[in-house]
Parts: sequence; structure tokens; C-alpha cells
Amino acid sequence: MSANSLLGSLRELQVLVLNPPGEVSDALVLQLIRIGCSVRQCWPPPEAFDVPVDVVFTSIFQNRHHDEIAALLAAGTPRTTLVALVEYESPAVLSQIIELECHGVITQPLDAHRVLPVLVSARRISEEMAKLKQKTEQLQDRIAGQARINQAKALLMQRHGWDEREAHQYLSREAMKRREPILKIARELLGDEPSA
Repeated sequence: MSANSLLGSLRELQVLVLNPPGEVSDALVLQLIRIGCSVRQCWPPPEAFDVPVDVVFTSIFQNRHHDEIAALLAAGTPRTTLVALVEYESPAVLSQIIELECHGVITQPLDAHRVLPVLVSARRISEEMAKLKQKTEQLQDRIAGQARINQAKALLMQRHGWDEREAHQYLSREAMKRREPILKIARELLGDEPSA
């Protein structure tokens, strides 16, 4: 995501502040409104998002509310950006930040001038992670597909005494004849899909 598109999209963000009512929540909500975000604040953590949320700012409490926050985030979309609000640093709090896979951290007392830079960097990190995850899934699918094609070739080689080139040519010809991907032909041959 380019810098201009990232900065331009800030005004379109749906932000949820998961923090008990008080000075910190009020200051954070006010600063996010100044940035131009659409903001809602709620506490305690709900069981599910009632509307789509792009960014969540949540307090990290020492071993409290961790499971509720984790469950809520798991129910959201993979592209949800998470920013932790931290009162103090302890091994338990740092562990929770890592477990929740936070994209940014703001330490308290809240400094309004930290919100925008953290929001921008967390959003960029979140978008990059989502792209990498999607790319990884695509590559895993391709590798799995290639493995099935190789298994189909091995089956053809065993059945007909062909070499790998002949088995591949057979799969290619069948795919072109039927105007289907080679993977579909391989899956049919292996019994993964019904034959056409």
C-alpha cells in the first residue's frame, strides 16, 4: 500500500476502542476523531463485532480479559489492525502483545501525538502481513497442486510404463482437449474429483 493511499484511507477507517471508560478512552477517541476515523468505544469486550472493524485499540491487562479479546479478534477479519494500549511493561503483558499479534503499541500515559504515527505504521504492517499471508496461502496451494500433478504422473508411469515426459504430455493433452487445468485432470485421475 502506497503512502498516499494509506494516509488517504485513514478517514475511512472503522475504529473500535476496547478500553474501560475514563480519561485514556476519552483522549484516544477524541484524537481518532480528529484524525477523521469513525470511532466507537466499548467495554467489556463484546463476543463478536456487530459491524466491520478495520482497527482495534485495546488495553492489555495483566492476565485479565486476554481470552475475551483474543476470541473477539479471532472472529474478525485477518486484515483487522490491532494496536495495544499498555500501562506498564511486564513479561506477562509483553507475552500477551505477542500472542495477540499486535501491529503497534502505545504506552500510557497517552500522548495524543503518538496516536497518528502508531496508527499509520500499524496499519501498514497489518496490510503487509495480510498480503504476505495471502501470498503464502497461494504458494501453498500451488505446491499442493503440483504434488497432486506429480502423483498423477507417477500413477500414469506405473500403469502404462511411461516416463515422466510422456505422463506429463498425456495430462497436458487431456487438459487442452477438455479446456481444463492440468490439476483438474490430475485430480480426476487420482479420484479426487468425478471424471468429466
